[in-house]
Amino acid sequence: MGGRGKTLWASTVTGLVLAAGIAQAPAAQAVIDIAPARTWGVGPATTTSATGGKPRVLAILPVGDRIFVGGTFDQVIDPAGLTYPAQNIAVFSATTGAADLSFQASVSGTVTSLATDGSQVFLGGSFNTVNGANRRGLASVSVSSGALTPWSPAVSGGQVDALAYAGGAVFAGGNFTSVSGGGAVSRSFAAKVSSSTGAVDAAWQAAPNERVRAMTVAANGSGRLYLGGEFGAVSAKASTNKLAAVLLGTGAVDTAFRAGPTNAGSYSPVYDLTSDGLRVYAAAAGGGGACAALDATTGSVTWSAKSNGNMQSVRLMNGLLYCAGHYGGDRSFMGTTRNKLAAVNAATGALDSFAPQINSSQGPWSLAAAAGRLYMGGDFNKVSGVPQPHFAMFIDSSLRTVPQPPANPSAQAGSGAVNVSWQPPPSDGGWPVQKYRVYRGTTAGATSQLVTTLSKSTFTYQDGAVTNGTRYYYTVTALNAAGASRPSAEVSAAPSATGTVVPPSAPTTVTISTTPGVVSLTWNPPSSTGGASVTSYRVYRSTTSGTNRTLVGTVTSRTFDDTTGLTPGTRYYYVVTAVNQAGEGPASAEVSAVAAQSAPGTPVLSAALVTGPAVRLTWTIPPDNGSPITKYVILRDSVRLVVLAADASGGPTTYTDTTVIRGATHVYQIRAANDGGNSDLSDKVSIKIP
Repeated sequence: MGGRGKTLWASTVTGLVLAAGIAQAPAAQAVIDIAPARTWGVGPATTTSATGGKPRVLAILPVGDRIFVGGTFDQVIDPAGLTYPAQNIAVFSATTGAADLSFQASVSGTVTSLATDGSQVFLGGSFNTVNGANRRGLASVSVSSGALTPWSPAVSGGQVDALAYAGGAVFAGGNFTSVSGGGAVSRSFAAKVSSSTGAVDAAWQAAPNERVRAMTVAANGSGRLYLGGEFGAVSAKASTNKLAAVLLGTGAVDTAFRAGPTNAGSYSPVYDLTSDGLRVYAAAAGGGGACAALDATTGSVTWSAKSNGNMQSVRLMNGLLYCAGHYGGDRSFMGTTRNKLAAVNAATGALDSFAPQINSSQGPWSLAAAAGRLYMGGDFNKVSGVPQPHFAMFIDSSLRTVPQPPANPSAQAGSGAVNVSWQPPPSDGGWPVQKYRVYRGTTAGATSQLVTTLSKSTFTYQDGAVTNGTRYYYTVTALNAAGASRPSAEVSAAPSATGTVVPPSAPTTVTISTTPGVVSLTWNPPSSTGGASVTSYRVYRSTTSGTNRTLVGTVTSRTFDDTTGLTPGTRYYYVVTAVNQAGEGPASAEVSAVAAQSAPGTPVLSAALVTGPAVRLTWTIPPDNGSPITKYVILRDSVRLVVLAADASGGPTTYTDTTVIRGATHVYQIRAANDGGNSDLSDKVSIKIP
């Protein structure tokens, strides 16, 4: 697994921990590595599929060994790149890392939130059907099978953003105007619904005046439900500061809880919540984001950790709070470089050394934690160099184990040879696979003879030490730092003098996706290998459908990232062929995608005091990286000050802030944006106002 940096001390973030009296003790050392286990993930079938080519995991719910994920996707993907249908909801095993392909549920739209009572999983989002039956925004399916239950409250005027379960009731929050069920109708933005009948509790009093984006039940047994979002009041109780506590039973506002500023002194929208016995933790958005800890009873801020992008999710594990969001770059989190995911000591707010690398501009949208595993979902397809499409599992060091057995072994006979092949295991156990071993026998169930040890990137072996007319049996094991897996399923073949080999058929189910500077392809193996193992795949590209194809890559895996000579905004067409010892087979079906735009470079900012007093800001026009700049966002004191539309030349390059505060020292930053995303924030520029 990847290495870790040194532990950082609380003094690193002096001035960012807001509560007085917090000791500057060493940060807790995380027990999970920056690299996740290699497991299954999710993805789109094509860039024109229901996902628009942009799969995203928005909700994760552990229920025992079953890990439910919801979002926008239409496939699950195993570590070999094989794909299987899954419409916006799927289930993985925490132990094996594999998807449960027998799970029945299929959702017509986006799943944004999940909750459970142990036997059923409640779904919230913006959808109209589940398993082909009408369900508007809320539904329930069996934990074990995915079968639809009769539970059917209906959402109107918006979507469900958050769900929580407690005491026989499902609590829903969102931007909806009402939820109806059992003849009753809820108020806007929050509702309480019976988990058995689907009836709305019309007497429940909680009435936020704006969108609710997060909910969590108090972990200290106080009977509270914490609400987070964009509201300024709940049930006419003003100054709830976008985070409030209400009673589970009645919905009455707990006036003893008054939330402090979650985002470096400001009351910012809250996107996620979690709690322990002492504190409630918030993921806050705003001009840059933050994760914060507040006293569970009073709402006073214990600490707040600032970032340069919206914070999307927070979860607790082993004394650390994991903070996931859209931040990145130099000094992006608590004044230190972090990329989309960081950890802090939950009690003190001290920064931990945990610093994975996530390869997308937005990165994670959801976290979950259970039984020593941290789960992350989002827009990414690699985490710290490990290919993990949109879902990742970080495992506590005490739980890492040997890999699962290699998947889908096969044996094909030729003349004087048997070709054995397999696929990577569904989970590497938390340690990377280092090698494979192939065992042979001449009796079923007795494959004890080790015939070869192969590298981690080799998935085929041609056994030439065989005799025609004899049947041979094979198993394969995978090895990591913890040891060898159990043997794979046993396969057999009998070589014969009449064996012939022809080129393989075309690869199947080619999928394509794009990120700035990269077009990524995956595919399934050919339906026929031609009597010998596939030794490589060839990827061809063109800018014209069906013609003028150029070889851009030869690989032994079933994935390929095209990074050569791509022009943002140009549509590229691809086919893939398979090769064995007899030669190259026919081309796959053609797929295409438009090369993604890249975010612009970072502006260089300067500031000068002018008459007024006022501050005149000046910046350079950064490289647009192939997509015209559309706007500039200026931050003052880490809060958005103004958004300026860009003109045809890429400007403007100046802005005068006339709203300065006398005696204050203001800190300015700027970022540029185009269709490819946001640039990094500029260096900070400080100026004191007389």
